[in-house]
Amino acid sequence: MATIHYASEASHLSNTAAPLIRAVLNPDSERWPYEDAQSVNDARLLYTVPPHDARPAGEDAFEYVRGGGILDVEWKHASQTLTQDARHVEYDGPSHLCNACLSALGYLAQNLRDCIDHAGDRSFQTKRSVVQHQNMMALFAAANGGCQLCKTIWTRRCKGKNGLATAENLRIEFCWNTTDAASWGGGRPGDARLLCNLVSTAPQSFTKHTWDTLFRFQLWPCPLFDPFFEPEDPMWPGPIGGSNTRSSRPLALRWLSECRANVDGEHASCQTSNPACYPTRLLDLSTLKETGRVLLGVTELIDRSSVHMGEYITLSHCWGTWGAKELPILTTKNIDERVHHGMNINLFPPTFRDAIEVADWFNVRWLWIDSLCIIQDCREDWEREAPMMCEVYQNALLNISADHAVDARGGCFRNRYFGAVGTFKLRLNPLQSSWWVSVDERNLFDWVAEAPSSERAWIYQERHLARRVLHFTEQELFWECRAAAPSFRSETYPRGSPLKRDFLGQTKLRLQDVSTGSICENPVLMTEWDAACRAYSRRKLTFPSDKLPALSGIARHFESRCSDDVYIAGIWISQLPRALLWSVPRPERPEGRPSPTDTGAPSWSWTSTTSPMEPSMVEDSFYVADLVSMLADYQYKTDNQYGAMDRAHLHMHGFVRRITTVMKLMVNESDSVGNAYQDLMRLDTSQRHHLLYVEGRMDDDISCGKHGIQQFGEMPDWFHGFEPVEYYCLFLAVTQEGPRDDRVLRGLLLEPAEDPGSYRRVGHILFRGRCALKMRYRLRRNEESDDAWERLWRRVEPYWREPEEHLDTDQAKPAPLPVDVRSEGPLALYDFDGDAELDPAFERLEPEVITLI
Repeated sequence: MATIHYASEASHLSNTAAPLIRAVLNPDSERWPYEDAQSVNDARLLYTVPPHDARPAGEDAFEYVRGGGILDVEWKHASQTLTQDARHVEYDGPSHLCNACLSALGYLAQNLRDCIDHAGDRSFQTKRSVVQHQNMMALFAAANGGCQLCKTIWTRRCKGKNGLATAENLRIEFCWNTTDAASWGGGRPGDARLLCNLVSTAPQSFTKHTWDTLFRFQLWPCPLFDPFFEPEDPMWPGPIGGSNTRSSRPLALRWLSECRANVDGEHASCQTSNPACYPTRLLDLSTLKETGRVLLGVTELIDRSSVHMGEYITLSHCWGTWGAKELPILTTKNIDERVHHGMNINLFPPTFRDAIEVADWFNVRWLWIDSLCIIQDCREDWEREAPMMCEVYQNALLNISADHAVDARGGCFRNRYFGAVGTFKLRLNPLQSSWWVSVDERNLFDWVAEAPSSERAWIYQERHLARRVLHFTEQELFWECRAAAPSFRSETYPRGSPLKRDFLGQTKLRLQDVSTGSICENPVLMTEWDAACRAYSRRKLTFPSDKLPALSGIARHFESRCSDDVYIAGIWISQLPRALLWSVPRPERPEGRPSPTDTGAPSWSWTSTTSPMEPSMVEDSFYVADLVSMLADYQYKTDNQYGAMDRAHLHMHGFVRRITTVMKLMVNESDSVGNAYQDLMRLDTSQRHHLLYVEGRMDDDISCGKHGIQQFGEMPDWFHGFEPVEYYCLFLAVTQEGPRDDRVLRGLLLEPAEDPGSYRRVGHILFRGRCALKMRYRLRRNEESDDAWERLWRRVEPYWREPEEHLDTDQAKPAPLPVDVRSEGPLALYDFDGDAELDPAFERLEPEVITLI
């Protein structure tokens, strides 16, 4: 019988007074613990052996009493059977588990013991999955009955999905993600998981999707991880049946206290602020209890000798459609009234009133809310205040984020079922061990990631600028700060994750640790910037003209660490020209030319598009040669050098060629035998085939090359359709991903603008092999084309190489391509062409000057 041992540190962590020892991860997997645990293809766990039925198959049967808009069903059996398998597990938590869960988990516990004992025995066969509920109505009923597992699954995955509860042909099955003894012996903490799978029981063909992982629970061995989950307050967490996030006040106070105390030394950057820096206006809550009114304080008019300003708190909230029309705002007409007489608390929407209550938790007198502290009908005031968002949020004690509400009517606090965020202990008797059961880490941030606030660009900026954020979500509170990972707390993990995790898997901006200079001289800084821009591009704005202002606070934050650089419309000068090679992912590309939007940004900047974008990855290449020299000509619309642009032109000196691309749709015929499995592998029976014409000429080398592999990659900013599209291509760089990879010629796709010599960016493109060769040279007249091009290719092939399909893996790896940088700017295009210039049949391109607008 295999023996399971726990890590020796367990004895040192058996009480909450001991220091927290977080698991140290493999350097290659800082984000998630182990590939099998987090990146596993769950289809591998789709066992061919039918699942075990822990209870009688017909026990979950139900029938409809009546139809209509009200769900009304009747169970055919009044109670659930508790099988003998249930003796293998013991539940220790604030509620209970239903008989279905106890029976299913009991079977899995003994099954796990058997699998560990027979590890390596190929003759051992067993059913490794078990049916929990035969249909979704049974899951729904058990959740309503208070089963903590069922309630968590239903609340997090099924709530609000119409029709799912009445799906008679869907059932829930349980299985472990692994039966490896190391995962269950404490050697790989956090690796063990319980998978809840949604399985179709209807007759299916191979071409239909029948199985999916609905939810995952993560298991942590006791007593090693007791300090992370044992409640410090014996009264915590309160009634399991339901509570309100308002009851989490003690946790919020503790999180702030721990952050400010900085006992572990990880919160130094959380303390960085300018105590003398205040917003222009703040809401004064000091007389609210006596008068029922909130005054507007103008900070420069406050007598600092008689009034101790203290700290202030900010609020992030969604305006929504209702807020754009109904939200109380500060205007040029009511500002005097607000300063001298204040605003009645009854006029504040629920989110604002709740924020005032939270400020009172921390004994903070001052509160900043955008709609009530910036004059909304005064453009001059808005343009003056918008650039100050960086200082407003950075210097606040903390930021309250009303994540779950679509507008200010939603409030901060929510009634919730605490079991959906709580943890519990599960004793697995066959293993003689106990485990803490929590939601899987990949689902930990669902309440934040799926909240309305996560879609908003302004709130994204506010979240990153604030030193501390208290998130109010649909089911629980989250704490986020600038500490080194784990940089968060939650009601699921009140003392942080047992593993080193960043909030939402994203590193909060901690630029204090990065040296100054240009952004390209600081790889860490540039990686942070690219990640911030990528995430920001996926957020929404009510007004496209806010695209640059809503990013300006983050840009100013970065500028403090790269003071030698210049920022223009979402791109730093030192990143050019390579940063121009951003792209719109294919699934996100608009089907046609987007309607004109006034983002205040030039076409060459990613801030000009309303689509999500991917930053240029050219900088990560083994070799890069820039092919243009350039001069920036720009002017801002206002004094805010991080805001909208009045003019942002790039005068480029480089090579331009006229090309035409054509997309054709080729449809693959279905298998003549009607093999359903092969049809499943061919999920998309159509392919888009691209043709390329260079200055009106097209041949196989340009389109597909010698080996039938497409030699160019067109990446437009929107889908241009199947008609021929004419572009001008400006070559930007020659890149080489690795020392043994083929070289690639990269350029921008341009269309002419109104003024001669001016162009707008509409995408980018890359060329390989013979295609890249024909882009660099022109064949002189009266020359035989095929022989001449082949002769020229033999001259340059040692320096460029051509990609081939179906390479023999037993062949020796190709030798590295020579790297010898001799020139900069346009002439670098020909650095790797050997003696090709000696061929009299060809002529090089002539560089020219164009303007990108």
